[in-house]
Amino acid sequence: MQKYLSVFFLSLEQELYHRASFLMDRARSITILIAFYAFWSTIFQDRATLLGYTKSQMFTYVLGMNVLRALVFSDKTWEIIREINTGKISAYLIRPISYVGYSISRDLSDKVMSLSSAILEVLLAILVLAIPLYVPQHGATFLAFIICVSLAILLYFLMSYAVSALAFWTAESAGPRFCFELFLEFAAGAFFPLDVLPTYLRKLFEALPFASLLFFPLNILLERISPSQILKGLLIQLVWIFIFAFITRTLWKKGLESYGAEGG
Repeated sequence: MQKYLSVFFLSLEQELYHRASFLMDRARSITILIAFYAFWSTIFQDRATLLGYTKSQMFTYVLGMNVLRALVFSDKTWEIIREINTGKISAYLIRPISYVGYSISRDLSDKVMSLSSAILEVLLAILVLAIPLYVPQHGATFLAFIICVSLAILLYFLMSYAVSALAFWTAESAGPRFCFELFLEFAAGAFFPLDVLPTYLRKLFEALPFASLLFFPLNILLERISPSQILKGLLIQLVWIFIFAFITRTLWKKGLESYGAEGG
């Protein structure tokens, strides 16, 4: 355990050292937050509700999306691509350390930094802009939300790890990784609630793992879905976690065999 804590703190130090990159990421996050707030403020100017959302629910979705995006989508698995392509991964494979545990430790450090900044940005936005928020009425809502977000974090990690493992077979895997992230944010509801999409497309994203990452947990927080729908959504998350755990394990095993043969 101590070795993974060391990786966590070293990764934190690296995050703080690369301040320019970190500040650019936060500037991007603030720009998106302001743009979404301005957009939905204009839309709700003459409306009490839209797509089944009240004004306070929609603004809570926008602010919650900013925080969840930092928590769920912040990761370091993209470094796996570089380490495979440069051969640096060999140094980790011969050490008495699990590479998965090493990757999780790096991910956690990135999530701590991103989440702390996102929370601060949202709090400032609430204070400065006096944004109305929706407060859940039932204590069980918070428990369901925490469970759902925890599963979403695990699911995204497995999906991202699997995509990064493609680097074992091609040096151009950064391209698929970029497309994966862009599509995933759209399909997860990071740009707007999936309710704006045609019903068949929304239901497709809900059946696939995408909506489970942002749209589903935020709808739990906003108490827009019933307990039975929450249980169904959690079951979908678990099913996809098992599926991607199998896919990731298989790709990693086959990739190491290919990598070892090529290196030999």
